[in-house]
Amino acid sequence: MRGPRFSGQRGLVGKIVVVWLVFLVLFGVAAWDAGTVMIARFKLQNAAENAAFEAASAFKTTRDLRQAKQAALDQLKQDADGARMTKFRVDQTTGKVTVSLSERVSTVLAGRIGYFKKLTRATASHTSGPPTL
Repeated sequence: MRGPRFSGQRGLVGKIVVVWLVFLVLFGVAAWDAGTVMIARFKLQNAAENAAFEAASAFKTTRDLRQAKQAALDQLKQDADGARMTKFRVDQTTGKVTVSLSERVSTVLAGRIGYFKKLTRATASHTSGPPTL
């Protein structure tokens, strides 16, 4: 009982399935990229906290800015080797150290699309005082 009524709908279900599979794959890749960026930001924040604490500790014991910065860089190399320090500041009166970090996150798709490239840059900043005993 196939008549002209259904002739234009041949293979319609297959086409719909293909379109939905493409959307599903794109959604999965976007979710993967978002998760990758969020994990990188968390790790970078942790690295900034550790670097600021180590620098504050070094500055408290030595009162030397170069040694404090080197302590922060050494800690940064351990925690987030690909990150770069964008700001390092020591308040010499209080001993508080501020460390700011930046890192480009490697993603599957977002880093290849110009509009989303800015979302793949992770930044973190932390201020830490010298340890108290």
